[in-house]
Amino acid sequence: MNEYKIGGDYYGMGRQFGTQLEREGVTLDSVSAEPVDRHEEMLQFARDCEPFVEMHAPELLRELRGIADYTDVDPQAVKSIPLALNADPGCSLVAISPDHTESDAPLFGRNHDFYPSFRDYSKLFYTSPKDGLASVGCAHNFVGRLDGINEAGLAIGFSGVPTDEYAPGFMWPLAVRTVLDTCHTVSEAASWLEQLPHAQNVNFLVTDATGNIALVEASPTAVNTIRPDDGFVRATNQFTSESMQRHQPSARVPADCPRFQRLGEWFRARHTPLGLDDLQTVMGESETGVCWRTDDHEGNDPRCTIWSWTMEVGSGTALLARDSPAETDYVPITVPDSSG
Repeated sequence: MNEYKIGGDYYGMGRQFGTQLEREGVTLDSVSAEPVDRHEEMLQFARDCEPFVEMHAPELLRELRGIADYTDVDPQAVKSIPLALNADPGCSLVAISPDHTESDAPLFGRNHDFYPSFRDYSKLFYTSPKDGLASVGCAHNFVGRLDGINEAGLAIGFSGVPTDEYAPGFMWPLAVRTVLDTCHTVSEAASWLEQLPHAQNVNFLVTDATGNIALVEASPTAVNTIRPDDGFVRATNQFTSESMQRHQPSARVPADCPRFQRLGEWFRARHTPLGLDDLQTVMGESETGVCWRTDDHEGNDPRCTIWSWTMEVGSGTALLARDSPAETDYVPITVPDSSG
């Protein structure tokens, strides 16, 4: 997992990313999980999505322009990669309020489940926008993020939900990135995600330093926010609420997902306050299906867990397993500090 540090104005951050690729001696295409030479259908969908990004997060388009200018790649092709993804990752998310933790800080965990071949594109970004919040988070491509935590002590991650029809709007990596750049609290993040036009079905789990938690279930036609009354939320690859399940192409419900069920059983079985060690143990359970090893499934490119986060939100403690946590240790990651 390569690391990139970018900061300043958004156009400049795009050029910084290009500079670091140049130092590595690699091309933009070689580090992008989506090919730069894209089909016209994807280019057109990106054009249809661009007005929504211009309305809700124009600074990200400036960052993409900086990347295109520095790498001398067609700007429309560069924009189309985060604006029109062709991917449907899995993932498991969990958040626990301070009422149930030994550190009195919220706990947040996320396993990113996708094809092992995408390990080659995994990146850890340290981002410090001039007019936004500093953050650290992971991605496969660039500009967008799949998860992370910012200097305000706000953590966010996503889990994919099957989508029948895509609609012009915001792709989830751009939504995650904008939340990290602009939101201090769960209330701010949920309000922004609720009014956003989403391009596909997706779950967003958000936790802040005060212990507030929200699961925002989003589709192109509806959005629903769940705020727990017991201090615990988990999400996998279906909508939790009945009102949102009709927006899925299948009848899959939480009871159909062993990962979802196991995380609930784990929380209900607690006898003492939970700590990071407890969270890391459950997020690394390959035998119960919460975590996937590379050899868990047959095929040339079977789904597996390719990175995992566990955090004490607001405490400055975040640990990352840069591969399946069933096979790789968690290591500390520097969290941006608002105190400077």
